[in-house]
Amino acid sequence: MCEHLVSVYFGNILSTIMPFKYKKVLVIGATSGIGKAMASRLVQEGSSVIVVGRRKENLEEFVHEHGRDKSSAVPFDITELEKIPNFVTK
Repeated sequence: MCEHLVSVYFGNILSTIMPFKYKKVLVIGATSGIGKAMASRLVQEGSSVIVVGRRKENLEEFVHEHGRDKSSAVPFDITELEKIPNFVTK
């Protein structure tokens, strides 16, 4: 229920406050909660998303739900600061 409300809330923000012109978006923290809701809404609005998060199974589920033509997944833990430079160059 809460996830649905978050999705609706962010959907309203994207639709009314921030016209989103980017067609490819990287969403960090997209395995649950606000990050997942935001990534889902971006896909609904026509963007292709790269979802990033720690839980590989949740990322794979997101891609399965939205399709490989609209989403891709990269498992990564953003708290591992020393690995960020390598992540960015991929």
